Amino acid sequence: MNRTAIENLGYEIREIPPYTIVYRPSLTQLPHLLSGSPVPGTDTGLSGRASIRIMEPGLVVRTLTHGGALRNVFKTRFLTLNRSIQELQSSAYLISQGIPTPEIVGMRFRKNGPFYAMEIISRMIPESIDLLTFLEQNPGNGSDVIGKAGALIRDIHRAQVYHADLHVKNIVLDKERNPWIIDLDNAYRFIDLPLILRYKNTRRFIHSLKKWDRRGRIRLPRGWKQAFMDGYAGQDREGVSPSP
Repeated sequence: MNRTAIENLGYEIREIPPYTIVYRPSLTQLPHLLSGSPVPGTDTGLSGRASIRIMEPGLVVRTLTHGGALRNVFKTRFLTLNRSIQELQSSAYLISQGIPTPEIVGMRFRKNGPFYAMEIISRMIPESIDLLTFLEQNPGNGSDVIGKAGALIRDIHRAQVYHADLHVKNIVLDKERNPWIIDLDNAYRFIDLPLILRYKNTRRFIHSLKKWDRRGRIRLPRGWKQAFMDGYAGQDREGVSPSP
């Protein structure tokens, strides 16, 4: 574990065997709340985010899991702590750039043989819903929200950040229906984000919307793609077309 990198982000580290707990110094109660087993918290009431558990006060706990083909093999087991540290760094940076993403207040990990199991603790977005569930509940509507998602992705790219796992479930709407970006363990900061990665990112997001529409879970509103493109372009079109 790179203790210096973690401490430079303003976190403290405490060993409470079998766990190592990373936390914001202002949350002095957090190590105690995270010292027990199993994963703390109760089943989430956040619509569409069933993998997240709610922990008082106003915090949520997410267990890191592999995606894709590795999910069934390794599940929650990782060989390094890189993904959790990556998420701490990406979250702190995007917040510093004014990008709406929940503050990460801590993490917990435990080593079992060569593997680590990790949980990320972040601030709760009250009355939130992920974009997929919002579109599912509002068939044929939501082009304005999709446009806002495009603007958010544009801002993330302006901050020179590439979210390798950008899809419709990783955009969460607050009670004002403004989008936030979450799950930053696959987000990477560049000195100058290449145009090809901006294109790849937007194309992945568009394909995510189309996939759920094809499956019949959502019904995309008329003009949704133009709304997304207009949101992404903003007032000063950067010459990056998100069209596939």
